[in-house]
Amino acid sequence: MSALTSSHLLSVFGFNENDIFVGGAEGTMLHYDGSQWTPMETGGRWTFKDIWGSAPDNVFAVVTDGRILHYDGKAWAPDEDMEKLPPMNGIFGLGSDEIYACSRLGKILRYDGTSWKYTQTGTDTDVTRLWGCKESGMLAVGFDGLVLKQDGEGWTRMTFNSGAEFYGVCGFGPEEVYLVGSEGAILKFDGVNFTEMPSQTMEFILDVWGPSRDMVFAVGDEGMILYLDDNEWTRIESNTKEYLTGIWGSSEDNIYAVGDNGLILRWNGEDWKAVEG
Repeated sequence: MSALTSSHLLSVFGFNENDIFVGGAEGTMLHYDGSQWTPMETGGRWTFKDIWGSAPDNVFAVVTDGRILHYDGKAWAPDEDMEKLPPMNGIFGLGSDEIYACSRLGKILRYDGTSWKYTQTGTDTDVTRLWGCKESGMLAVGFDGLVLKQDGEGWTRMTFNSGAEFYGVCGFGPEEVYLVGSEGAILKFDGVNFTEMPSQTMEFILDVWGPSRDMVFAVGDEGMILYLDDNEWTRIESNTKEYLTGIWGSSEDNIYAVGDNGLILRWNGEDWKAVEG
């Protein structure tokens, strides 16, 4: 447990080393300004599942209460114009006028800079995370081996042999995307084919992220941190048994992983150490 909070932490996102948001259960949102972590008032006992923003005064977060919250640089508030949604899971954007949010029951919404609108997914399977790039558009992942590729205004399901529950997705362009999930599942997508990568574990992998294609980490159950070294995943010491649920960083020597009981780990380029406050 950190000195910052005892709540389970589930999401982390930032703009640079001096502007980082960490969200979790019981309305917990922490902000780091480069010198200290400060609790933010969020107006409810939300459980923050994912965070994304285009600028420090334009940050969005999705919560399990079926809401999308917005931070305008001063305060967090839910979008009151929206009907209540199924429990939300993920959010990712390509710009301030193109942001996507996903939820249980196969729902994906698109924000055009003014309002959120449903897109056609063709599925009622839970969608958990989103990632994309300008060159190839968006990907969405979920349960039962679900991978959706953006197709115009809608989505097309990609077919391959996997029944995994996917919890994380991250890429470095159209031809290098990583998916992680249940029972140690890690898949690499090269723009055409999915290839299963050995993870040497059956534990659940809950998120994947890297500052570059040369440095990629995956985190998950019981303090698991995997490092991609020469196309092979190797477990490295995390100094914790707490479940790790989210990862993000500003550079190769400044990466944060968050998890249960208020745990925030920081990678300084050499090892992972707990942030105490």
